[in-house]
Amino acid sequence: MVALAAFVVLPMAAHAQAIPHRGYWGPGLSTEDKQLLLESVARLNAAVPIKIGSSESWSNPQSNNSGRSSILRVFRSGGRICHLVRHRIVVAGRRARNYSLTWCRTPDGEWKIKS
Repeated sequence: MVALAAFVVLPMAAHAQAIPHRGYWGPGLSTEDKQLLLESVARLNAAVPIKIGSSESWSNPQSNNSGRSSILRVFRSGGRICHLVRHRIVVAGRRARNYSLTWCRTPDGEWKIKS
């Protein structure tokens, strides 16, 4: 499992636009794939209550890439609610890669990747 450290802000709205820097999610993902992945995370972040085991899938028939974002752990850090999310990404039907990121909610309601 690969842990990524970076900074991404996702407003509570599921339609939020946020594209990580180039190569962030690994090679082979298109801009549309990255957007679908981030939308899956936004849906998880918007759920009330946030539950361990919740997951959201995405798929892009144009690129043949797909993935699933799943909540593995919910906890508090520095007074903020956080959750560990595993991102399972399959590029062009090949072996899946797993990335784990911790997302924390800020006092103003945005979700940020904890670096």
